[in-house]
Amino acid sequence: MKPAPLKPGDKIAIVATAKRLERPIEPGLGILASWGLDVCKGQFLNDPDEYFAASDANRLADLQWAMDNPDVKAICFARGGYGTTRILDQADYSSFSQNPKWTIGFSDLTGFQLQMASLGIAAVHGPMAYTLGQDDASDVALKNLLFGEQQFAIELNPMRHSAEGKCMAAITGGNLSLIYESIGAANEMVCDGKILFLEEVGESLYAVDRMLNKLKRTGKLDRLAGLIVGDFSHINDPAGYFSRDCYALIASYFYNLNIPKAFGFPGGHENRNISLLMNAPVQMTVESGILYLDYK
Repeated sequence: MKPAPLKPGDKIAIVATAKRLERPIEPGLGILASWGLDVCKGQFLNDPDEYFAASDANRLADLQWAMDNPDVKAICFARGGYGTTRILDQADYSSFSQNPKWTIGFSDLTGFQLQMASLGIAAVHGPMAYTLGQDDASDVALKNLLFGEQQFAIELNPMRHSAEGKCMAAITGGNLSLIYESIGAANEMVCDGKILFLEEVGESLYAVDRMLNKLKRTGKLDRLAGLIVGDFSHINDPAGYFSRDCYALIASYFYNLNIPKAFGFPGGHENRNISLLMNAPVQMTVESGILYLDYK
């Protein structure tokens, strides 16, 4: 299910399900308001509790309020970090499943987006309140997606390993650590016949290999329809153990698959973070260094 396109005057809720806010988010909220949206904040958006934006109970209460409020047409998460999976299993999705709305986030919000996949509800992997305003093209792409644009042409960062081709499937995945964390849980990623999207930040190269190997061992990489590889930022190998760079390592896990592969997608933890619509049918075409996405 894909929510109806937004229109000026629609209400968008801002909730924090993960790490505490460490700087003002008003610039991002101002961008949402400039699109004609009515921005409303959760009650516990900034009520710090140890590492988290608020206690588990209060973060859950804000998420439940935003999902159940019939006046709210979209939910933009405040930021990532860690914490969403601490409350994910306690949320009641019954009302939301009957009346789905746009949800926007990335990084730690991969856990929530995988939960949406299990319910068959589309979700946006894209800038949050914390990161809106960092890149004009990313802001415009998010607005266009939310307001009904279905066709996008994204220039890929120059990189080896891409493979031209075309497929029709839904995009799943997101942050590699959160995908890895989902295995065995209620929101475990299902990717047979899907386009897998991957991004990551701040991990050791051996940890990236370990997580990809776990996906391989559990059969998650066997029957993909396509692959999109975003930014793997600040991946370190200080001892120089690996002779390959991060993207060559990733590519080695997909050499045997004759599928379209888009390496160098500008999505993840860099300033440019172009939105993807997860869990909804899309025609993906990789051609001449361009990723074409036509959402259906």
